[in-house]
Amino acid sequence: MYPTGMESKEFIPEGLEKSHPSESSEEEETAPSEDKAEEIMSELEDTANQLKQQLQEMEDRWKRAVADLDNYRKRFERELARLRFAERDLVLREWLPILDNMERALQAEKAEENPWYKGVQAIHRQMLDTLKCFGVESFYPKGEVFNPEFHDAIATINVENEPEGKIAEVVETGYKINGRVLRPARVIPVRHQ
Repeated sequence: MYPTGMESKEFIPEGLEKSHPSESSEEEETAPSEDKAEEIMSELEDTANQLKQQLQEMEDRWKRAVADLDNYRKRFERELARLRFAERDLVLREWLPILDNMERALQAEKAEENPWYKGVQAIHRQMLDTLKCFGVESFYPKGEVFNPEFHDAIATINVENEPEGKIAEVVETGYKINGRVLRPARVIPVRHQ
């Protein structure tokens, strides 16, 4: 009647084995309920959202730090360039009185055949060429109208036939560097009394 080897056991088709009552209650206790699964998923989603928010905040802070660093670098480069130009201007201004004295020496001697005079003239030309390399140009405003941006009046003179404000005499040549005044020309303008 029963197939061999199954005489003493009940025949149960595959997949429909009987489970013992103690085994099924353990499985029910260990298997998470649907509510518990939803709760875990909700916690995981909250944690993921918090991590995303923290990541976004960190990314924003990083971007701001990079922008701040870039702004600082640019500001530092501008300040460095400004200081470089200020130092250059300071050194060039210190050389201008030496150039003035050289010009006075040349005007006082006027011995063009003297080798010493020719040597001083060559040095004077070299000084002017060097200043020109730095963008420095001289200006001699005799006959121009007085402008306080470019001229420094050290005295005034009364000349009847000249209009007031016209520069009658230049005491020291003025110098510009790249269009800006490095040293104003020291002048004596006309002023009617």
